[in-house]
Amino acid sequence: MIKKIFIDSDVILDVATGRIPFVDSSNEALSIIESGLAFGVISSNSVTNIYYVLRKLSSSDKAKIFINTIIKYLSIIPVDHDNIVKALASQFIDFEDGVQNYCAASNQCDIIVTRNIDDYKMSELKVLLPQEFVALYK
Repeated sequence: MIKKIFIDSDVILDVATGRIPFVDSSNEALSIIESGLAFGVISSNSVTNIYYVLRKLSSSDKAKIFINTIIKYLSIIPVDHDNIVKALASQFIDFEDGVQNYCAASNQCDIIVTRNIDDYKMSELKVLLPQEFVALYK
């Protein structure tokens, strides 16, 4: 049942910042990927966004340590020209989510895991909350 799962940055930031009440389900979702039951990916722009937020909340060194930890089990996929063009032309309300969606689609992801499922209404991919993703593996 190994699938290619796109993890939105909000899920990773839930874990990094201990965001209540989301941290537990987001952590469970990442644990499934870390255990090898699913293949997890994040976009290259997610990495820079995560770094930016964590650096503001703590320090550059702590942000880099966290990113080094997650990229041991999450692969980084590129955002390319076509992803940007499609997002700009799309009906996605949030441009960044459109970019994430087209990045996931062009890299053959099966599922997007995010807390912002409303922002992905236009996606042709399956979009799940972290707890819904976890339920697939229980």
